[in-house]
Amino acid sequence: MLENTKTNFDKLESRLLAINSSQKNANDMSELIYSLVVGDRTSLIMATGGSKVVAYYLQMLVEAYGGKGLISQVIEPRDYFHRYDIDSFSRLAVISASGNTNGVNEALDSFKGEKFLVCENKQDRDFDVITWGNDSYEKENSFISIASSLGPIVLMLDTIFALGGYEKGIIKEEMQEVDKLVSRLINLCKDKISNLPYSFKDEKIVHIMSGYDTRCACSSLESNLVEAGLCAPIIHDKGSFCHGRSTLVSRDTPVIYLSHKKNELDKLLLDNLPRECDKVYEFNTDDLDECYFVKEFYLILQMYYLSKKIAEDNNKDLTKPNYKKELVLPLYKYRGKL
Repeated sequence: MLENTKTNFDKLESRLLAINSSQKNANDMSELIYSLVVGDRTSLIMATGGSKVVAYYLQMLVEAYGGKGLISQVIEPRDYFHRYDIDSFSRLAVISASGNTNGVNEALDSFKGEKFLVCENKQDRDFDVITWGNDSYEKENSFISIASSLGPIVLMLDTIFALGGYEKGIIKEEMQEVDKLVSRLINLCKDKISNLPYSFKDEKIVHIMSGYDTRCACSSLESNLVEAGLCAPIIHDKGSFCHGRSTLVSRDTPVIYLSHKKNELDKLLLDNLPRECDKVYEFNTDDLDECYFVKEFYLILQMYYLSKKIAEDNNKDLTKPNYKKELVLPLYKYRGKL
């Protein structure tokens, strides 16, 4: 495996624990979640690339804690400028490591409601800025985010462990429990993925079968595979896997099946998919007894370690891929209309 990927995964646990060492950052994240769930107002959560997994996870918490009648939608910066209903949303939360992704500043400047920016380092803005970086956190040298994508979710886990204790804020004991959880789940993922008996060498296409409950994990895997140039993932919603979609699956094309507690649809698909495909690989959370939020974080972690394995199998660097500079650099620097 290439050295940069090895270094970033070797340091992943220590970096996540460092991110979770800031009680202020944990409380700021808790306040953001509370702000998005209070009342019946609608929210937009904006993100792109590797930050989308954070956006989907935040949306999941808002939906669960906000109850009936509360609407939240995940969008990209591009979407913001082409929708006619923007003024019907009361809050905008933007997830961006740098805070300078094209379109982010323009959206934050023009949005008329309550707004928040979740980014790596503190910025001087006229609205709330929630960060995951601190003096203890060693920034990763990576084109593909690992700790930067997982760190904000770890801070959200502090709120989950607090069980609604907004009045007292997040306390150290809860953060310590999250630290133990993170270390345990990382070790489980290492063992699970390192013991997989199959290889993804030279695979050009990978099918990912996901449901609404696994959308965070699905997003992280799809983003990693595409942005690192490892293979072309095709996402299938389990409930819509019919008609022409089923013809795309072949004997020798891998199907990565994501699940939590299996329902009748999962059982039907897992019984029948092997009749058409020899490479059906299920990733689940059956070995955990914790709540759904923890299980989805565990599945997200599995997808990061699976991405690492796919990169290893093909002798590619997951965190610093070779990209076409003549195409990518002009796009990276582009600050025009989306």
